[in-house]
Amino acid sequence: MAILKTVDTFGEMYPFDSNYSVIDSSGNRVHYIQTGKGETVLFLHGFPSWSFMYRDLIKELRSEFSCVALDHLGYGFSDKPLHYKYNIENHIKNAIKFAENMQFRKFHLVMHDFGVAVGLAMAERWPERISSMVFLNSSCFRYPKFTFTALIFKLPILRVVLTRFTNFLQKIYLHLGAETMTPEIEKGYLWPYHSFLDRVAIGQGLNDIPLFPDHKSLPKYDELESKAFLLSNKKMKFFWADLDFFHTSASLKRWAKILPNAYLKRYENGNYFLLEDSAAARNDICAFLLKHRNISKFLFN
Repeated sequence: MAILKTVDTFGEMYPFDSNYSVIDSSGNRVHYIQTGKGETVLFLHGFPSWSFMYRDLIKELRSEFSCVALDHLGYGFSDKPLHYKYNIENHIKNAIKFAENMQFRKFHLVMHDFGVAVGLAMAERWPERISSMVFLNSSCFRYPKFTFTALIFKLPILRVVLTRFTNFLQKIYLHLGAETMTPEIEKGYLWPYHSFLDRVAIGQGLNDIPLFPDHKSLPKYDELESKAFLLSNKKMKFFWADLDFFHTSASLKRWAKILPNAYLKRYENGNYFLLEDSAAARNDICAFLLKHRNISKFLFN
């Protein structure tokens, strides 16, 4: 197991030590933070974010849990190789390798956007290891409706201009995706994406959205959906932001068919980055995870 450690903090907002785990034979490393003690909670971000999005939730949970937040390869402080396919299949493969490196035996999942697809794959691979699952807004399947936003952003030339040459796309997501985004928080989200080279995964990630029947990543999403029945006995809950401009009510209806056993809590004033908008959502997630801890070890110690 090759795990390296450095120290890298981002002010008071992100006061965590940085750790790195090698996840392939090329030596590519993913960045993660780990803080607290107790049962493990693995946090998986989505597009176009990084572990920074979970900072406040982690601060609230680390007195009760060992909190581990991963930056997918190409995102956050993880390595950003230029000649790499940043698709959902590779993100899943990397996360599984990371979990093996960390020797996770039992853990909770908190997931957002394409991080849900990654977490769902991990849970379907190791259903016996998953204690509970927290879903934030996402669409882990072919999109039931083409959103105008998604179609515009996938135009090749426009996509490169908006994602690689500038941070414009990320800024659009931040300003449309949260009601309470301050300049300081925006700076935190954009911090790892200073240059054309730093934003390679952002550009490819947008192109990996399976909007059309011939998309190369669509079979992986179909596979995840077809195996969701393996999780029928898991404790899971959706914490859904009703104002999300990207993952709409159509996505929520689809989830109700894929995971009919999941509970749901909706936030009418929440947007794409629900954790920025709603302290109540953070409190509700904490309560859900605490409820589903393995309390037997406390009773019989």
